[in-house]
Amino acid sequence: MLSGLRVISGIAKGRRLKTRKTMNLRPVTDFIKEALFDMLALRVRDTLFLDLFAGSGSIGIEALSRGARQALFIEKDPLTAALIRDNLDVTGFTPQGRIYVGDALQALARLQRDGPGFNLAFIDPPFRKGLVAPTLDMLLRLELMAPDGLIVTRSYIGEQAAAGIAPIKTRTYGDSVLRFFPGRGEQK
Repeated sequence: MLSGLRVISGIAKGRRLKTRKTMNLRPVTDFIKEALFDMLALRVRDTLFLDLFAGSGSIGIEALSRGARQALFIEKDPLTAALIRDNLDVTGFTPQGRIYVGDALQALARLQRDGPGFNLAFIDPPFRKGLVAPTLDMLLRLELMAPDGLIVTRSYIGEQAAAGIAPIKTRTYGDSVLRFFPGRGEQK
C-alpha cells in the first residue's frame, strides 16, 4: 500500500514508498528524516550505508537518493522486508540495495567476516524493547564501521542508547531521540 511516506530529496525526490499497517512499523516522519539528513549533509555521498531494523527502508533509500553508493537493509519481518524490495524497485535503487532478512544482531555477527567498511549506520529498533544499546555495542565491538564512520540511533526518549560511550550529538523530536556516535567508539 502506498502511503504518505516518500523520498524527500535527491534523485528520487517525491517518489512514494510502500508501507504496511502493523504495530511494530513506525516510519520516520519527513520532519525527522529531513533533520537527520541535514545534519549528515555531504557525508552521505559515496558511502556504504547500513540500515538496521530497516522497516520500509525509507532511511536507506533516502541515503541512496542523496548519493550513497550502496545500502544494506536488515529487517527481521519477511513481509516488511518485501516492502523494502518493492520500494527499491519503485525508486530505481534495486542494484544499490541489499536486503538481509533476519535478526539484526545475528546479521551483524555474520557481517564481521566482511570486515569494516560501513561509513554510516542507522539503528532504529522498535521502541521500548531494549534493543538500541546491545545493537550499538555489538556494531562497535565487531568493528564493522570504517575508521571515520558515524552511527545514528533513533530511540524512545527514555531509552538508554549505550553503556560506556557518550553520543557526540543528541537531538530530540517529540518522543524520538537521535543520537550520533563515532563509528569506532571513541570521542573525536
